[in-house]
Amino acid sequence: MSCTKIKRDVLIPYPDDILFEDQTLGTFTFNIPTAPFSSGDAKTGVVTMNVKNNGDGTFSGFAVSNKNWCSYPWGLSPDFGPATPTAAQIKAGVDSTIFSVFTTTPNRTNNFLVACVKDDDANITLANPGIVEHILVANTTYNYLLETYGTNYSGTLTATTQEYSLTGTKVRNIQNPNTSTLMYGRFRLPGPGGSNLVRLAGHEILEKRKAGKAAADASRLAGNTPTKVAADSVAAYNAFFTGFVKLTVNGFRSGAATSSVDYWLAIRPNVDPANPTLNYIAPDWFKVDLTSLGAVDKLVFHLSSSYKDVSGNMLVPPYFCLDGIRLKK
Repeated sequence: MSCTKIKRDVLIPYPDDILFEDQTLGTFTFNIPTAPFSSGDAKTGVVTMNVKNNGDGTFSGFAVSNKNWCSYPWGLSPDFGPATPTAAQIKAGVDSTIFSVFTTTPNRTNNFLVACVKDDDANITLANPGIVEHILVANTTYNYLLETYGTNYSGTLTATTQEYSLTGTKVRNIQNPNTSTLMYGRFRLPGPGGSNLVRLAGHEILEKRKAGKAAADASRLAGNTPTKVAADSVAAYNAFFTGFVKLTVNGFRSGAATSSVDYWLAIRPNVDPANPTLNYIAPDWFKVDLTSLGAVDKLVFHLSSSYKDVSGNMLVPPYFCLDGIRLKK
């Protein structure tokens, strides 16, 4: 695994936080509202979540869920599912992870928000301007699995591609309590648009290799000896650091920006110069302090990542979970 323990407090919301329990949901279900919706009351404060429901099961902005599935979908496994899953079966398997919060123990927050970030659609407005003390954020299971293991997961890692082989050694499904080897298999979870993604640590290795190759090519072009070329390549590989997924919360008051706060949902070592030892993929709910935004009437959420395609588009799924909004009294 590419994550390590985060030395931060895991928090469960207080009763006077905005908890989204006023949103009606069945057990282990989710809902994509058809219009912006509000939560809270006179005690907690009232906020309105933006949403754009595309009518085809996709959305941007915020949905509501209480799902907590934390394993690879069994129905998409070549060992347990159909040989050729239908489009509907693939969507159902992916949705089971998109709308689930990843937690290491059963989730205790009940209802929560799932954000799909597109443009400025993932935004929340406050009924009355105020200071947001903090929010709780977490990875969706979709993001956690793809960033930790990748689209394919087995016991066999291919070094050249940094992908796990779907014909490799069978392994136990993530967080599956059944230890029987009869439940071991190979697992698959397509990325956005059916893409194949490698784990974040694999992305880092591939990018470091590119840096090493570029340095070797430049050194060779400069007429250096093979020994010097090799040394330059190794030095560039070792000096290149990448691998992150970052949530940015932007504050606004009367349409004017106040400030912004960044939070690493996933990060590899040495990516943050101020905190070079950070190395994790957030495995639970964590508090994000927003007091530095000042008094705001709107929050806008963005995601960024080092894992991009050749056109510069982010490959990491544009989702995260949010709960426990606490407004300063």
